Amino acid sequence: MRNLSCCRPKWDKKFFFAFLIAFACSLICGIALCEFVTHNAYLRDLACDYIYNVFNFKNSALIVPHILGDILYFYIFFLIGYFTKLKYITLVFVFLRGLFFGVYVVLLACVNSFGGIMVMIFVFIPATLISVAICYALAEFGKCWDNKFVFAVPAALALIDCIILLLLINLVFRVVIIIV
Repeated sequence: MRNLSCCRPKWDKKFFFAFLIAFACSLICGIALCEFVTHNAYLRDLACDYIYNVFNFKNSALIVPHILGDILYFYIFFLIGYFTKLKYITLVFVFLRGLFFGVYVVLLACVNSFGGIMVMIFVFIPATLISVAICYALAEFGKCWDNKFVFAVPAALALIDCIILLLLINLVFRVVIIIV
């Protein structure tokens, strides 16, 4: 019965608010970079490919980079939260994640106006916010899992996040496409 036992987590309010502030500031910085980003041909092509793959339901082209990025971020957050007492170091990675999130939101809205906004609202924003919430949980409660399965938790959460992305694309977005 002790295999999946968790200790009582103590919620650190200061870290939670620092996490939210870092994410909000990075999102604002990413949106403010829109003038420089929209002129970059490589990033515009990346956004066009993302929108094309979502509209054509090409899951493998979307899932592989998503799960690799999630595994990287989840293990970074988990290792910092598990092995150190300085979980505030993760705010640097939160800032980077939020900066890229803001940049991609602007790109998706600018590249293909109506289609990009639909993809942004129904797929990209929910998937990224869920991923950021998992990053917070890994940094905050990383020490609470049992030592036997502790290193498999970030990979399992990345798989769950990948399944959520598949559901967003194949169920939610299909229903929206049918309605529109």
